[in-house]
Amino acid sequence: MWARNPENIELIPGAKNGGQGVYVLYDGSIPVYIGMGNIRQRIKKARTSKRRGQMWDHFSWYIPADPRLTRDIEALLLLMLPFYLRVLNRQRGELEGAEKMTKAKKHPTSEFINRRKLPPR
Repeated sequence: MWARNPENIELIPGAKNGGQGVYVLYDGSIPVYIGMGNIRQRIKKARTSKRRGQMWDHFSWYIPADPRLTRDIEALLLLMLPFYLRVLNRQRGELEGAEKMTKAKKHPTSEFINRRKLPPR
């Protein structure tokens, strides 16, 4: 997690130096936006955005070893966020070719976990 300031943003590799990937904008420690593309350029635009400009103060960025995975990584991160944290994102996070599995209605509750009894050290 990097603090939002021009110095940190300039440390991100540019597009010509492999700076294509996924980034996350945070308000404190809460993720508020996930995006992909030319990371440095996109984060610079997010600083002046009317929609997101004042909604974040930290960021993280990731450059996958295989650039073909960038879209799937963005989609997975979006799908992991609760809906109320995705309000700034217009993307829904859809994985190409993925099938949605339905939950078994037979067992709707989770098993009990005894949090008072800690495992031995």
